[in-house]
Amino acid sequence: MVITAVMFLGFALCVAASVGVSRRLVVSSECEAFGRVWTKAVLSEYDVHLLEDYSIMAYFGNDSDVTAKLNAYLDYSAAGKLDAAITGANADLTGYELGDPANFRKALRLGFASNAASELLNGMGRTFRDLDSMDGYEEEGRVINDRVVLDTLPSGGAGGSVSADTLTENAQSMGDENTVRNRIAGAGAEILLIVNSFNNHVTASDDKEHFFVNEWEYIIRGSPDDEVNYRACRRRLFLARNALNLLSLYRDPAKVEIVIAVAEAITPGPLGIITQVIVAEAWAALETEADLDELYSDGRVPVLKTPEQWKTGLGAVLDSDDVRRKLDDESRENLDEKRGELDGIAGIPVNAVQIREGLNYDEYMMVMILAMNENTRLLRIMDLVQINMKYRYYKDFNMMEYYIGTRFTIDANGRTHVFEDQYK
Repeated sequence: MVITAVMFLGFALCVAASVGVSRRLVVSSECEAFGRVWTKAVLSEYDVHLLEDYSIMAYFGNDSDVTAKLNAYLDYSAAGKLDAAITGANADLTGYELGDPANFRKALRLGFASNAASELLNGMGRTFRDLDSMDGYEEEGRVINDRVVLDTLPSGGAGGSVSADTLTENAQSMGDENTVRNRIAGAGAEILLIVNSFNNHVTASDDKEHFFVNEWEYIIRGSPDDEVNYRACRRRLFLARNALNLLSLYRDPAKVEIVIAVAEAITPGPLGIITQVIVAEAWAALETEADLDELYSDGRVPVLKTPEQWKTGLGAVLDSDDVRRKLDDESRENLDEKRGELDGIAGIPVNAVQIREGLNYDEYMMVMILAMNENTRLLRIMDLVQINMKYRYYKDFNMMEYYIGTRFTIDANGRTHVFEDQYK
């Protein structure tokens, strides 16, 4: 009987031990199953406005908020089951902040992965805005003066831009609209976001409310003053087109011959070379003004013009105050005396035919955007997303409070279960 009792006790202990082990395994298995579900539950609370407006999946939260949600899930799903010793959950979201440029870029790539670049570009549906009149920019630009808003922008006011010289060189190297479009298509998700979601001075991407009128220009210049961005880009565009027009002029023997003849009539002798430069530069500038009128009317301007594509005549240049101011007294007298004769020399017809070749305003701006430092460009894109989200939906929107993934632990029966997931 003693031996039987000992054997029974041993058997009972084995059963109890196996039950304990089984209980721990069941609890561990339940924690693993629940944890995987809860990661999806946390990620499912993404902000619909970010997704709809910018194709970005991210949720609002912080460590304590997510921890509180997980503990609520625990209380409902696992607490008290099999007498499990569940001590709670703890979230650590460090490294998943949307405000981290690497994470923002990852979110953009995910958001645009399902859209072919060619489909976006071909069907982008940008519309002409017609903001300008004869006097230039009419609409009053907004300015961000709030120090807190400025200090919390992802770029932090980082400098950096693109010069007119860079625009000139890159426009020459690309040449036509097909090359620019191919560069846009292969440039990455952030460029597609610019085309798909941000306005510029000439075209709009959608009918949503935007804080800035000139968003592409903000990416290039980076000022919190909307009109400063507009003026800066207009100036760069003028300088680049002026250089390209001057090059086109000197490549046309007929125009060079006219410039030389006019300069010799105004300033005979060796000093005529100076007058040649003055007249040529003024003619290129006049053509550039016509180009900008065309671009701001959503027209196209060739990078380097053929003689047939030149729009202005030299006669208007001779009447300009800019030319007269640069001439000496004797040259001004000759200009006045020989004005009728000079009209005969300068009288080449003005091209009134609409040009359908070349780059439009969007493409000239995109040449500058593509030439920017990638980090500066990305940070200013992030600025615009944050500014517009504040303007449209949440006054206190801050990218550093949104996350593209989650990480947390659950402690059960002395074992720590780690869970981590992100949008894929």
